[in-house]
Amino acid sequence: MSDYQEQISKFENNYTTVLDKTVIDLSQTFDTLFYEKKSSLIPSTIETAISMLSKDYNVPTKMQISYDIANGYHDLRIIQNIDNESYLEKEIYYLRNTLDMYECNFYNNDNPINDVEAQVAEYIAMRSYTNLGNVFHALHRYIAAIDCFQNALLISNNFAMASLNLSFLLFYYAQLQIKSYEQNYYHHACFYYYEQTKKYKINLESQDYLDNLQNCISMFDTSYIEKYLSKPLNLPLFHVQDQAEIDYRNYLLTFRLFLDPCLDILSDPCFAVDSINLPFGKLLNEREKEFVGLFNQIKQEYNFARYLWYKISTDDAYEHYADKELDLIDTGDFADYSLQDSQMRTAFKTAYSLFDRIGFFINEYFQVGLTNTKISFKNVWKKELYAGNGQVYFTVPYPIINTHSDNPLIQAMFWLQKDFFEDKKVNVTTPHAERIFQMRNDMEHNCLRTGMQSYNVTFTKYTSDGKIENNTYRLLRLARELIIYLCLAVGFDRKNN
Repeated sequence: MSDYQEQISKFENNYTTVLDKTVIDLSQTFDTLFYEKKSSLIPSTIETAISMLSKDYNVPTKMQISYDIANGYHDLRIIQNIDNESYLEKEIYYLRNTLDMYECNFYNNDNPINDVEAQVAEYIAMRSYTNLGNVFHALHRYIAAIDCFQNALLISNNFAMASLNLSFLLFYYAQLQIKSYEQNYYHHACFYYYEQTKKYKINLESQDYLDNLQNCISMFDTSYIEKYLSKPLNLPLFHVQDQAEIDYRNYLLTFRLFLDPCLDILSDPCFAVDSINLPFGKLLNEREKEFVGLFNQIKQEYNFARYLWYKISTDDAYEHYADKELDLIDTGDFADYSLQDSQMRTAFKTAYSLFDRIGFFINEYFQVGLTNTKISFKNVWKKELYAGNGQVYFTVPYPIINTHSDNPLIQAMFWLQKDFFEDKKVNVTTPHAERIFQMRNDMEHNCLRTGMQSYNVTFTKYTSDGKIENNTYRLLRLARELIIYLCLAVGFDRKNN
């Protein structure tokens, strides 16, 4: 973690030696087109930049290209003054592509191969995290936005634009929390990042931003600030006697995989619990009981997938007794047929199937009108369903994005589903989407093996244990985000009604 002004200085001193000159010129072209409002020339410049991504540049240079592409789509939105869905999708995609390159090559790397390259990469990543956080906030994906702002602050703790935007987000997100203590914790975090922004306000691009944040803070009662917000938190203790459970909860706490909304702002053992529930009263009618039962099932399936992921991620390789005397023929590809491998595959498939289960909940609770096999997590957001020949075969009676357009958590879930691949004609918002979709398809319908072979053969495809494990983690993070949004969406709906 370094000083923001130091970050700028290092970047300005090093970027001309690290980044390819053609890419520096490209960045300047994007800037010129924006300032001169020449939106008609931006798409062709984006196409040029996309073609450059395949060239043999170093990682920071490719990061800069991807960052410029994202900014190009952002500039189109600003100049044309429209929130074009396609532009937003591509802006998110290329910011994430930028950050993927950073996280794969520089994140948590204490001894980078090239310190100068690392410094340039960190600066680009810090700006990318903040820009992505701003987009996610605008689309109400609050949890994803919090992650982005916090990651930017991990690079430079006094990057005031990140702390300011995070404080803004927490102020508004607090109002959507179900329980009063959750709202209080979010207010406390909001005030903390407000104080941090004031401390480093010299780093703000405009002091007007701080004035706007102060207007929000002024809405808090003075005694609330003096007696609670400005004081250190006194969090409840959470006692666990069993060492195995302690290890389990501490490990998952590190990865923020528990279903407590406060875990996004406070990584404390007291939040290593799955406390979120549907905001129904104590006296449930029959329909509410059905939804509670379905939500219980969703939580338990999430818990099962999470536990399997934890076990495989932390256990050393060993031969289970169930694998003994299993008469398998060695084909020389070093494929893994162990019980551990099967457990990781089960974790992946269970996590993936959660989303269709949640899609079913959304369809029933918000009365979208899909029936039988038409219900899926992707379909629940559509207005029409298309057959393979491109013809409409079903018109959705009550498209949720229309009937609940005022519910910010519906918007959040709508944008979260864009992290899943379905059709090459439809944009996705993460570079991992198609790979995860293909892994699931190969696992369920084709022949996918984990082994040492580096190429696919006639009908057999190969992957690694690490890729399944990483993709399972990505699914678990998305499932956690979606489950929390689902509860908050129900809470918002009930409050409005």
